[in-house]
Amino acid sequence: LFANRRLIEVRLPTGKPGEMGSKALLDFLQHCGTDTTLVLLTGRIDKRAQATKWFKGIEKKGVVVEARSLSADQLPEWIQQRFRGLGISVTRGAVDQLAYYAEGNLMAAAQEIRKLAVLLDENAELDEERLEALTEDQARFSVYNLVDAALGTDAGRALRILTALRREGTEAVLVVWALAREARSMAAIAKALQSGESRSAVFRSHQVWRSREACVNLALKHHPGSYWSSLLGCLSGVDRVLKGRGTSAGDAWVELERVVLSVCGITTLSRIIS
Repeated sequence: LFANRRLIEVRLPTGKPGEMGSKALLDFLQHCGTDTTLVLLTGRIDKRAQATKWFKGIEKKGVVVEARSLSADQLPEWIQQRFRGLGISVTRGAVDQLAYYAEGNLMAAAQEIRKLAVLLDENAELDEERLEALTEDQARFSVYNLVDAALGTDAGRALRILTALRREGTEAVLVVWALAREARSMAAIAKALQSGESRSAVFRSHQVWRSREACVNLALKHHPGSYWSSLLGCLSGVDRVLKGRGTSAGDAWVELERVVLSVCGITTLSRIIS
């Protein structure tokens, strides 16, 4: 309140301040003193916006920093560079797996990389198996392990993970989200394969890394393409139960157990036709 300098932060998600906003920015640039700093955080600024008076005024009096979002193809290399900067050797499979887990969230990926750096021994190599072992007790990663165990028809392991998630207080909606995400991916994979696309190309475009190929192939063998759409319908029902908009014979976790067993190839859901 009594500082000698002021910092003003303005957020423009659209990158377009509008007529009134443009006038305000130009007025600020004309009359601001050295005791005030303006930080303008915007969305993408297209070429048309870059030609406006307010943008050119900011370029002239300040500094413009462009921070583009990483694409899905660029994320693995970014992760690799982070590990390299920490002196950690990491396999391509582990990088792809972490990129899949992070889902484009750079902050989450950076946090996990720092955690892994602390857990790894000096000069150790991080591969897929080591990554899974180090992250298995984290709810965010355990849901992916649950999905892969179910796809691989390992019912015992899948139920153990599901029970652990429930015991540790994991939100059931996170499990529903992970299963639904995989069901959509499997439906798309099955459709692409049925249309004649090569398996390697389909797996690559859907981020099925080498360590997951076995469980995904097993799931494709056990279930037809139509199964995954039916599974999404069941998960939608579980989601409604969680939101208080539907009812079931048991609670949401019981329904999730039935879903997981179904994915494992053990028929428990009358609504799913295998």
